[in-house]
Amino acid sequence: MGNNIVAVYGEVPELVEKKSNEIVNDFLNEEKDDFNYIKFNLYEHSMSNIIEETLTMPFISEKKAIVVKNSFIFTGEKVSKDLTPNNDQILEFLDKYDGENLIIFEIYQNKLDERKKITKTLKQNGKLSKVEQMSEQEIKTWIQNKLYENYKDIKQDALNLFIELTGINFNIVSQELEKIILFLGDRATITKEDVNLIINRSLEQNVFLLTEYIQKGQKAKAIALVKDLIIMKEEPIKLLALITSNYRLYYQCKILSQKGYSGQQIAKTVNVHPYRVKLALTQVRHYQLNQLLNIIDNCAETDYKLKSSYMDKQLILELFILSL
Repeated sequence: MGNNIVAVYGEVPELVEKKSNEIVNDFLNEEKDDFNYIKFNLYEHSMSNIIEETLTMPFISEKKAIVVKNSFIFTGEKVSKDLTPNNDQILEFLDKYDGENLIIFEIYQNKLDERKKITKTLKQNGKLSKVEQMSEQEIKTWIQNKLYENYKDIKQDALNLFIELTGINFNIVSQELEKIILFLGDRATITKEDVNLIINRSLEQNVFLLTEYIQKGQKAKAIALVKDLIIMKEEPIKLLALITSNYRLYYQCKILSQKGYSGQQIAKTVNVHPYRVKLALTQVRHYQLNQLLNIIDNCAETDYKLKSSYMDKQLILELFILSL
């Protein structure tokens, strides 16, 4: 029982779908078609219809795989009453299903809601597969493989700059890669100049650059970057939240690195991607712990001002940067 109930979950939908496809392909061991592969979306279809399809024997094909996208029922996501499923029916299905058809629940969140009885029943009777974000090296390899499929390659310095600009967010990396492939046309090799010309720096990487400018005392560059981001419709409150998140991470990394933790151990302890820890560790050596605490306190005060003051929000954020 449970061998054919699978839940694949993780915060990057594209990676969840990729893992789900791998499981389906291994199960079917043949090309997918309308008889052996059926996709549902829980925002659009009822669990009653999905369960009925799962309990129906395959037609023509020997095996059948059912994929349920947006399986919010195992998370804390709030949905409208129209989408609220019959939990008793689902619990009975999860508890008793021992059929030969494969059913995969795709869940696009980093955590399941362990408090729910339906999640506990899933864990007891099915297989769970968590999909982590790619490491820096894995995403570099993915980029190189994707380019190879398109008969192209990338120089190492260009690849390093690509990641420096995009970070390791799979969605951003894939979008920017498609863009540069189109730009390249018939040319085979991506250079550092191509990356500089075409690839946009992600918001997260821009905020890291902003904190780097602050650390180096380059306040004019920091202010100019803030102005550029606001022109790009980024809200000052959101920018401050990201800045605060960076400095909290710097503080955590400073403490743990002083205790002898490696980058990987720090990432696991504070539950952030190792790439963010790698960037943070390049900054924390320039700070004392009390400096980081003072900055975090300043962030909290500025957050209060942004939410309560009648002053221009951009001006408040710029004054905050100048005060650091």
